[in-house]
Amino acid sequence: MSYDDNPFSHEDPERHALWEAHMRNDIDAFLRSDWDAVAKDFDADTFMAIDAAFDSDPQKWTIGFPSLSSYRDTWLKMSAETLAKADPDKLRQAMFQGANIVRIDFFENETVLLHKRFDGQLPLRDGTQEPYGWQSVFTLRKICEQWKIVYFVGYMGSTL
Repeated sequence: MSYDDNPFSHEDPERHALWEAHMRNDIDAFLRSDWDAVAKDFDADTFMAIDAAFDSDPQKWTIGFPSLSSYRDTWLKMSAETLAKADPDKLRQAMFQGANIVRIDFFENETVLLHKRFDGQLPLRDGTQEPYGWQSVFTLRKICEQWKIVYFVGYMGSTL
């Protein structure tokens, strides 16, 4: 099994598609700083998100992303910062190995809760590694036959 193989079979098409969008497409777009490749995965009209600022204490969380454009700007900034310091030959594999969809729950009204954990080492250009760890929980709705992120709590401390 390769580091970027989808663990969900085609016999589970919803989970398979969600993994493709939220792992393969997200990581590959992030590595190209290509927001347009992931923009379709969001419901721009309703989107907002909580920024937990890498803390597990909900008292410290804020509405860090009141709009999709505010999240896009942060996503692009994080992509540029990562690409500037990471070893490009090792980055893709490290990102796939450090990210994992740990749970996908389906609810009524075509709603999904997707739990994604980030726990890895960023390979740096100088040969060292920078550890990272957080969790994000995404709420998605099926809109026009496509799963769209409408909300998430992101960057929660990894000890949750």
